[in-house]
Amino acid sequence: MDTQTIIEKVQDIFIGADQRDWDRCRNAFADTVRLDYTSLAGGEPADLAADIIIGNWKGFLPRFKATHHQLGNFVVREKENAAEVYFYGTATHYSPQSDGRNIWTVVGTYETKLERKSGEWKVTALKLNLSYVDGNTELPALVMQPAVARTNKEVVDSFFAALETQDFDRLKEIFAPHGRQLNPYIPEGFPQSFDGAEGIYRQYSSLPQNFGQMKFPRTLYTTEDPNVVFARFSGEIEIKAGGKYENDYIGIFRLENGQIVEYTEYFNPIVMARAFGISLK
Repeated sequence: MDTQTIIEKVQDIFIGADQRDWDRCRNAFADTVRLDYTSLAGGEPADLAADIIIGNWKGFLPRFKATHHQLGNFVVREKENAAEVYFYGTATHYSPQSDGRNIWTVVGTYETKLERKSGEWKVTALKLNLSYVDGNTELPALVMQPAVARTNKEVVDSFFAALETQDFDRLKEIFAPHGRQLNPYIPEGFPQSFDGAEGIYRQYSSLPQNFGQMKFPRTLYTTEDPNVVFARFSGEIEIKAGGKYENDYIGIFRLENGQIVEYTEYFNPIVMARAFGISLK
């Protein structure tokens, strides 16, 4: 019985992936592998060249700062030159994020098949039976974004954080010196734009005169252009004279060299007019 040898061959796949030792990972596979991750990713099982599998993993897993596969409860059934292995697996993926949601975890069981050729065991089939996923389920998509897009998304998030903490001096760094905020839906009598980083700073730094705590629950999206970030957010702003101003917003941010050069803000002017007694003509 080659039970321990068979288990170690299966472990080579996951240890090799975590250590980015792609030769170790590849040497565990036969030339063609029946791969079935449909319980996680959908689609259909496929017979793939091992080199293609390794190439796909090399393009994905290193996007995370670290991955860790914990395997256990191995059950091995061996018959002559064929074997089947069943085991538990937990795959933890780590990538630092500005919101602290750094972990994506996949938990399930695996079924593998191996064949012994020329005295060496090779994995010919690998199937994941998904139990559940946990943590930040958006993390796989986030790590696949270009580095520029991830950085720009963090810059936009820091804009909202500066408003929420009333750290308005940060706006001079977040916006380029020639940056602008465009306000196409602003009621008559209000500025259609805030021009230059200094102008944007003056506008926002004056808000505490009339407003208290500000919160902007938000979702940020990257686009096909890595220098454009789309924001969908709401505003929850305390009015010092009493009450609260709430509105829904869409924002389009354009960035260059890690700074915002143009921010276009869309909101419901009717809600604003009602909140502040403004007449819309």
